[in-house]
Amino acid sequence: MTDPLPTSPLTIENVQHDLQRHPLIFMRLAENALTVAESLRNNYFHNTATFVAALRMAARRESPIIAMRDVSDLRWGDLQGEVVTFIDGGVGEVQISSQVPVLLRVGSYCVRTGERNLAEREQFGYYPVILGDLEGGSKERKDFIDIVRITAELLGGLAVLERTPDLKVLMFHGPLVYMVGAYAGHTPFTEHDIDLFLQQYAPDPTMGQSLKESFLHEAALDVYPRLAPGRADEWAARRLFEPLSWMAFLYRRLISVARARTPRPLVAGVVERGGLRDFSERVLLERVFKGLRERGNVNYFNAMYGRSDLTTPKTLLDRLGYTDTLLLAMLLTPGEMCESWEMHKYEGLRHGNIALPGEGFESVVNFDELKPGPHGFPRVIGTYVQATSTTEPVRVEVFADLGEDQALEVARRVYLYSRLLPGYGFPVGLDIADKYAKVPAWMTDAYSKLIRLQLGISLQTGEVDDATMREILVQAIYMTHRDWLFRPEA
Repeated sequence: MTDPLPTSPLTIENVQHDLQRHPLIFMRLAENALTVAESLRNNYFHNTATFVAALRMAARRESPIIAMRDVSDLRWGDLQGEVVTFIDGGVGEVQISSQVPVLLRVGSYCVRTGERNLAEREQFGYYPVILGDLEGGSKERKDFIDIVRITAELLGGLAVLERTPDLKVLMFHGPLVYMVGAYAGHTPFTEHDIDLFLQQYAPDPTMGQSLKESFLHEAALDVYPRLAPGRADEWAARRLFEPLSWMAFLYRRLISVARARTPRPLVAGVVERGGLRDFSERVLLERVFKGLRERGNVNYFNAMYGRSDLTTPKTLLDRLGYTDTLLLAMLLTPGEMCESWEMHKYEGLRHGNIALPGEGFESVVNFDELKPGPHGFPRVIGTYVQATSTTEPVRVEVFADLGEDQALEVARRVYLYSRLLPGYGFPVGLDIADKYAKVPAWMTDAYSKLIRLQLGISLQTGEVDDATMREILVQAIYMTHRDWLFRPEA
């Protein structure tokens, strides 16, 4: 029978040499060889090289198994005057006895490409949040900081988009949309909580009020009756903001603002060191196994690895430890992107329980209603871009509703931006935003001493001035230019 994955000894040998010269891939394969079943360890590297050699040939034949496209044709001169903003969030913790107040600040780094005047070329912005001020959210959960950070980053991106009429690219550090199913069940935010968020993101009170009322109107009419029919009226009357519903609304607002612009801005999330296998399982290996079934050669991988259970994409990935970035790092060459695919972001959304603020019991909520639709989360398209020969490809995520060209145009820019960090292979603007948003450990250590001093003085005088405590915390996350000035000496 014709093998759907033709091989050549010369190609296999070449692949082995390529993998040995790629230290990151070689180490990943070595780690996998130590963790897979003992029956798979023998010849794990050789068998992987054989598989990859076949994939390389199949990816470059006349009807390729996956499409790969060159994205290295963009030049800096092509982007002259283009306005780009990078968004990232950072978290700081100040240890005080057994309590750990958490500080969060979202940083934005805006660049006008090709501008020689530094004052006009770069702009930085801060958006701080003190989690202790929030009334809603389930603070006892470890992922509480995550829903606050995601919400803050979304509001930061929305604020940048609305304040920058000529914005061409809005790029987030991390997934554009997270696997939100894991965050279901948090206590809703109160209107007071949302006002605290909007104080930072909407300096114009009218803008913030309009955003709130738009959500509450939509939630009362369409969202809450589907999520919690028995309690929808109460949720609306108490003006509560269920976290996932609020996130979905902000995503839709972001898309709506972008779609109204001409030219339409590019909106994307870029992920480094991702561990997903969505593309490998649902696209690449699904096509491989389809070809094997059509040719009656379903034991192709069993014969290669000496097993009897490697008959589906999932079991193959489970047993061999392959991921998207590992497989694509062995297929893509620098300056290439793989074909885009619709990502499965919302499979974890199902029925859950929520306790409202001030309640000790929980109500059943159908989070499945927030899957893509008129009042749910948006559809997300993903692709991978290989920036250098010594790093893993990065994942790029865009909104399907913003057009088919988004993935390609973002991939071209991601490659160009990443070439400025050849040893890292990640967009330089996101690296700057990441460093800018982080709350340095030396800073929180210094402020923890100030906080303990103030507590000591307050205890001696019989007063605990909460306003003073919060003022110090705000200083801790609002330091901008002084971050570098007051750094400890090396």
